[in-house]
Amino acid sequence: MAAGWVGCSNASADPKSKPSPAPYVPTAVAQQGTIRPTLQIAGVIAPFRQVGVAANLSEPITQVLVQEGDRVRAGQVLARLLTDDLQAQLASSERVVAEDVARYGQTTYQTNAVTAQDVAAVNSAQAALHQAEVNLAGAQTDLRRYLGLLSQGYLPQQTVDQQRTTVAGDAAAVQSARAALNQAIANARANGSGYDAGEQQQQLAEAKSAADAAEASAEQLRRQIARATITAPVDGVIDAVNANPGEYPSGRQLFTEEQIDRVYAILPASTTQALDVRIGAPAIVTAGNGQRHDTGSVTAVLDQIQPGTTNFTIKVLVPNADSHLRAGMPVTARVDEQPVTGVTIPVAAFVDDSRSSVYVVSNGVARTHTVSELKDDGKTAVVTGLPAGSVVVADVSAANVGNGDRVSVTSPPPNASPGPDSSP
Repeated sequence: MAAGWVGCSNASADPKSKPSPAPYVPTAVAQQGTIRPTLQIAGVIAPFRQVGVAANLSEPITQVLVQEGDRVRAGQVLARLLTDDLQAQLASSERVVAEDVARYGQTTYQTNAVTAQDVAAVNSAQAALHQAEVNLAGAQTDLRRYLGLLSQGYLPQQTVDQQRTTVAGDAAAVQSARAALNQAIANARANGSGYDAGEQQQQLAEAKSAADAAEASAEQLRRQIARATITAPVDGVIDAVNANPGEYPSGRQLFTEEQIDRVYAILPASTTQALDVRIGAPAIVTAGNGQRHDTGSVTAVLDQIQPGTTNFTIKVLVPNADSHLRAGMPVTARVDEQPVTGVTIPVAAFVDDSRSSVYVVSNGVARTHTVSELKDDGKTAVVTGLPAGSVVVADVSAANVGNGDRVSVTSPPPNASPGPDSSP
């Protein structure tokens, strides 16, 4: 038993025992890739729109139906003004409208009647002229026949003379009928034909203008009465009330309403942050205890807040149908930035917080290599100054390795016995 123990003791003291292998460190291969970084930034909620509601009537307030903090729907009545005098004016104006419309109707009827009379007179005059011309033509025919019979001795001269007298009378009748027709046409032109021309048209235009003016006055009063009922322009929350029954609003703002069915997350950003954000980029907004995340999108990147500064504002539009986001709430937003392509490595591969160097493993030795970080997404970073295909220590904080240390990039077997230097 003793000899066996001594033998073991001598073996452990053998100066030719094998040296401990280089420690294994996990590595990663730098390669071309694309990351989609996000910007984490804090801000506050602002309403989608703040609307001032005013009254432009000089009538007293009779009712105020909402209070500050009330949620209202578009079209909901907020207040009413007294309209007794406007109602009286409207009643009077509507009577004038009725009178002018009746007058216009009467004028229209008269115009149609005069037009019909003028047409009848022209037609009658044309018929009389035609008849006179027929009579004249017949008398002239008889005269020519009588002259032939006279030359043959079959008629006395007296009969021919009488026929000449008849022809002259019929010719005078034609002239008279033609003059009567011309007069009827002239009267018709003077009166006008319906709505075309003349005196009747002028009278119609005057009557129509008076009726239209009266209707416009009545409509103006109706609109004033409608404006005496003050309603909410949008769905939202009443932020301020500056109205009391009995007061005369005198055109001042009575209510302030915030539209919050959609809200903005207002995010102050630096120049670098603002340049990497694009319009329409998705964003996740978190408020309160972080239990709820709302999806929105970037609608604007506003220029410097104050001249001479480098502060910008990113506006994220967020749906808020249930109004759980209120103006003034602090929020944190994660905004998607533009994708970045280049040589990628794990973020844990950086040697220190400056992120300016990594350990590159070559021929079993880890050496410091300088790089420049372009962007990261929290897990992977895009760098310059490092060739693709380089092998880097994947997690410097867990590897416990320094510049110039020998390392192994081959994972040991799961049941391998630890080396002699690994014992405590």
